[in-house]
Amino acid sequence: MFTEDYLMRIINQAIAALMTAIGLRKAGKFAEAQQAVQQAIEQLTTLPANLVDQMDDSSILALLAAQGQLDVGRLAILADIYLEQGEILIKQDQPRQGGAAFARALRFILEVTLSEDDKFSINNIGKIAVLAQRLEGVSLPVDTQLALSDYYLRLLEKDDQSLVAAGISRTQVSQALAKLQAQAGPS
Repeated sequence: MFTEDYLMRIINQAIAALMTAIGLRKAGKFAEAQQAVQQAIEQLTTLPANLVDQMDDSSILALLAAQGQLDVGRLAILADIYLEQGEILIKQDQPRQGGAAFARALRFILEVTLSEDDKFSINNIGKIAVLAQRLEGVSLPVDTQLALSDYYLRLLEKDDQSLVAAGISRTQVSQALAKLQAQAGPS
């Protein structure tokens, strides 16, 4: 498969392209920012970005797994790339496409966060909260709903001090889980 040096090189290149995209978006250069996002996707997945955009989330997760082990490092960066793509698309007045990018970012950051206990970081919890809020009222794919439900249940297992440190309360998590379950309907 890929050597560790090769993976580090493509990760670094993808991060550089992502940082370029963020700078271009902030400068109002949305077309160039979108090109940088596409470049970052291609560097991280080694596939053309338009092909990756047509794949479903599960296929991308399979692509980023080697010998049954998900590469959470690359997936975390890919989540950030899709989060940035969503921001760019929203700025370009493309809310439907932006929402799709946010939904993909949410699924990927959930997979990263749920992969290991140490991934329940304040940073990841914050990203999930922002994405969940941005996607409020949007019908999420079933796999994303299940991952989000699992995430909320795992958060409820944390002590109150950990939740407060992450900037959320047990009540907020319980309400978010109840709202998600109400949207999903009877299981």
